Amino acid sequence: MKIIKSTEEIKKYCSNIKNSECFADTGFLYAASFDDDRLHEKAMEIVDLLSENHLPLFANVISRMEFIDLIFRKQVTQGAIQIFNNMKSNTIHKNLYNFLKNIRDLEASYKKDGKSYKLDESRIKKLRRELILLSGPSGWKDFCNEYIGVFLVNEWAILEEEVELNFIEILEGDTDHYIKDPIYWLDMVQLMGAHGMRGPDAMIANLYLKSRFSLLITADGDFEYCFEAVSNTDDKAVYILQ
Repeated sequence: MKIIKSTEEIKKYCSNIKNSECFADTGFLYAASFDDDRLHEKAMEIVDLLSENHLPLFANVISRMEFIDLIFRKQVTQGAIQIFNNMKSNTIHKNLYNFLKNIRDLEASYKKDGKSYKLDESRIKKLRRELILLSGPSGWKDFCNEYIGVFLVNEWAILEEEVELNFIEILEGDTDHYIKDPIYWLDMVQLMGAHGMRGPDAMIANLYLKSRFSLLITADGDFEYCFEAVSNTDDKAVYILQ
């Protein structure tokens, strides 16, 4: 397995595998889609490079789910900040005000460091509780209608088109045009145990190893440790965006 980290090396590699296919993880997809990510410009260079060399980009359904979840969390974060910006500092709803202020401050701090801040699950649940306490059951529903709703669907459709993303979905034990060896759940579990990988990452690694794809593009350096000892994969490479 060839590990690629430099721009010149990935350009050379892509020129040598024209008309093949590439696989991508969620981190790369997000970096290519949102300019608040520190790797956005580099990711867009890779998107252009793939297009120039006629290399279609694929992801698995798990990455698709993770990607849309990141977009959702980002929109909830931006909605919370917009509510804070419309609130008065002398509001009687001090708990909500302070909570939203903390979100605004965290987002500003992350942005200063070139990172993208998105609410985690516990903060999303707390935001929901606070809005329900403020406005009853309709509080959270109104928030979703105002800041998520149709915007999430539209944002996803636009990003999917801009990145020209394709998806692989295959049942256990099956193969197809892109998958040369059967995919088994046990293989993924073994990768998790052997390399200490999260389930979604192990699914990506397993699918890539069993696929006909020539290149995996990732923003996660952990894949290097997973693939560095893999044999019989001289026709494959991993590009680590950094």
